[in-house]
Amino acid sequence: MKWPWIFLFVLTACNPNTDRKVETAATTTTVAETAAPAKTETAPDDVPVVTEERNITIDAVEIANPLVVRGRARTFENNVVLRARAVDGKIITKSFTTATGEMGQHSPYTGSLWLTDHPGASFVVEALEYSAKDGTEINNVSVRKPFAMETIDAVLYFPDENCTAVKPYTRTIPKSVSLARLLVETLVAGPTMVERTHGAAIPFPEGSQVRSVILRNGIITVDFNERLQNVGGSCRTQMIRDSVTATLKRLPAVKEVVITAGGSKELALQP
Repeated sequence: MKWPWIFLFVLTACNPNTDRKVETAATTTTVAETAAPAKTETAPDDVPVVTEERNITIDAVEIANPLVVRGRARTFENNVVLRARAVDGKIITKSFTTATGEMGQHSPYTGSLWLTDHPGASFVVEALEYSAKDGTEINNVSVRKPFAMETIDAVLYFPDENCTAVKPYTRTIPKSVSLARLLVETLVAGPTMVERTHGAAIPFPEGSQVRSVILRNGIITVDFNERLQNVGGSCRTQMIRDSVTATLKRLPAVKEVVITAGGSKELALQP
């Protein structure tokens, strides 16, 4: 007579535990479903996230001279403007590059920036585009980096304001393994405000760019873009030639300086 009661007691005792397991599993599932979206929205600091609002990213900056900037861009005709600013906000240098890929997609780009002046304790690298509608700056992104490069004292020759001669000016600039190229890039960037107060004038016309600097058997050939084919006046022509020649001939390995524009020596520096 005792067995039926014992059997009933066992069944009654087992049922609550089964119910608890089901509730616990359901609770765990609910927590997991709530936490899942947070994992998809968070990425490690070193993995840039491209959103619909960010059309340009700066993914990496190689600290050297020139700086090498890499990122992704979805811009008009894939154009990207790169700039470096000093600690006081002054633009040290700028350049242009193009993303490689289909327009309308976040395509990779790589560009370089020559630091032609000491930026201070830190510097800012910017990537942006100019609006196709009105030319205003849009989609500007930036990163700040501490300045920790070795520097050199470079001697640069700039013309005077009367366009009669070139004079030497010493400037502290970040060191580069491509010293000759750095010197020419610094001449194209023009004199600083301090140098201008001491009589230095801007030798190169707006839009001048360095395409290459090649040293071979003591002859250094500096090739500029087509903007240097016609510089607007015989005086400016002579001052550009003298600035480049005097600056580069201070290098021990340089015996002769040849200037070309768009690959042509004959078309270079026409008045």
